[in-house]
Parts: sequence; structure tokens; C-alpha cells
Amino acid sequence: MWTIKNDTPYVADRTIVVDKHGAKHYVVVVKGTFDIRADGTTKTADEQVPVCVAPEYTGDDGVSSLRYEQDLLPPKPRTDVYVNGLAHAPGGRPTTRMTVGLGTPTGTKSIVVHGDRRWERDLVGGITPTPPLPFATMPIVYERAWGGYDQGDPDPKQHKLDPRNTVGTGVFIRPANRIGKLLPNLEPMSGGAETPIGFGALCSFWKPRTDYQGTYDAAWFEKRKPLLPVDYDAQWLQCAPPDQQFGPHLRGGEPFALSGMTPSGMLRFELPKHYFAFTTHIGSKRQEHRAQINTVVIEPELSRVIVLWHSMLSCHRDIDDIDMTVVVEKPYV
Repeated sequence: MWTIKNDTPYVADRTIVVDKHGAKHYVVVVKGTFDIRADGTTKTADEQVPVCVAPEYTGDDGVSSLRYEQDLLPPKPRTDVYVNGLAHAPGGRPTTRMTVGLGTPTGTKSIVVHGDRRWERDLVGGITPTPPLPFATMPIVYERAWGGYDQGDPDPKQHKLDPRNTVGTGVFIRPANRIGKLLPNLEPMSGGAETPIGFGALCSFWKPRTDYQGTYDAAWFEKRKPLLPVDYDAQWLQCAPPDQQFGPHLRGGEPFALSGMTPSGMLRFELPKHYFAFTTHIGSKRQEHRAQINTVVIEPELSRVIVLWHSMLSCHRDIDDIDMTVVVEKPYV
């Protein structure tokens, strides 16, 4: 039951999801990993990244930034694009400040990157930042952006966090708690220093994602559990920063450019163009369905891009009769 016959060089997997009305849906995904060549073209990578069945973090689960969101999910309203990468000083010469950018079909997003700065006492007893230290590379992760969670008080009621980025730096209960701590390395080009910024995926329990998760109150517990709340919104599934979400969904062929995130300084490529057809056998019936691009992950350190195509088939009453899905690639149209 639920067998996948995958006639492509990519990875495929499947699962069952239940919507907020209790209806069951059959989800099939194809995940392709592509090497980015120096000329900006892409080719199928020898090593294909497996389907991610649970969130993967950069450090300890739940208390570090998100490296990969899980892949086996309901369809997203838009295509997510996020980047796992480093800032590279121009020409490999250490610098104290630089700008990195992500060029997309709708414009360019830029981030200012500073060398390490710490809060220290000055000669008159105030608190001031140290001069930035030179760096050759700097991780572009939310730990180095504005945010944080200060638990440095015995009274939990006094704890302070930024719900947009609980792993960042800059949020403190009182000024003295800053001493010796890092200032943010990553800042937006505009919009204020106290703004979390990054190119990576956002955790499911951070804002703005939590704005769409729905209300889990006493009424939900008594009347709906284990179904999703009635005010659940599928935008909760979007894990990329809002300015890195694209609707309608990307189709392939869209241009991307990353500046300051490779030793050469610039990485340009076009999203791979692929078209997949799915045929699911349900008892004596055959149901054809198609896919859309749910997620794109760009990893400039590895010169690769990962693309997740997603297809969902509504088959509530027939869910137990699903035998097999055949996945084939057809000419891109």
C-alpha cells in the first residue's frame, strides 16, 4: 500500500495529511538536488538530498535556527525560497563590514554584515559596543541577527524574548545583562536595527508563522481536538521570510543571483526546469495528478539548489485503497 514507483533520478516520498475539516489527502513529493555550474546552468547532482521528514536545526532542536523545514506537508499557498550560506569578505580579505544580497524574480534583498562587536563598560560606567572585528566569513544565521530570549532572572515573569527570532541577540531584561554579549552581526539595509533579518527558514513557532497557526484554547480542546482549529490558515506552512515567498508558484527558469555569499563574490543561476506526472492507482482506478514547486533551498557553499515539487490528491474515502503512485518526468512545457 502507498508504494512509490519512481522513474526519475530524484528522490520521491509520500504521506497522508488531514485538513482542518477532517478530510484526508494523499501527498507525493519529488525532491531534486542540482549542482550550479560556473556558467549559471544546473545539472542533476550525483548525490540527491533525501526527503526531510522532520525539521532539521543548525544546533539543538528547537533552540537553534532552522536549517531545513520538513518536506511532507500540505501544499503551500506560495513557493518558499530560502538560503543556507555564509558571507564571504570580498577577495578573501578580512573586512569589518560588507553587504550580501539575494536577487530574485521580484527584486533584491540586502543584508549588512558586521564583524563581531560586544557590549562593554566604558570609562564613565556606561555600556558601549566595541569596534567590529575583521572577518573572512560570517554565518548568515538568525543567531547573529536581532532577537533573543533572556532568561537571566529567577522570576519567569521577568523573562524577555522576541517572538520573531528567539535565538538571536540584542534582547535583554536589563541593560547590565548586555555586558560581554554580542551585538547583531546582521542588520537590514533599512527598517531599523531592532529587526530580525536573514535569508534562512523561519521556525514554525516564530512570528509571523504563529499568526496563522490558529487558536488552541479550551473551546478547541473540548470540541475539535485533534483537528486543526477553525481559524487555522495554510500560510502557517510558509517557512521562508515573507519577502522570499512567491505567488503564483515558481515554475522553473526564474533567475536568481547571490552576491557576497561565495568566494568569487557572485553566483547566478536559473531555477531548473522540470515537469513531473503522477499516476496513482486506487483499487481499479487510476488518477493522474500534477505538481507545483513548494520549496527552493539555495546553498551557495555547496554550489547547489534543492527543489521540492509537491502534489496532493484528495481521496478521503479511498485512502486505504491506494496501492501505488508512478512518478515520471515529461518534457517541460
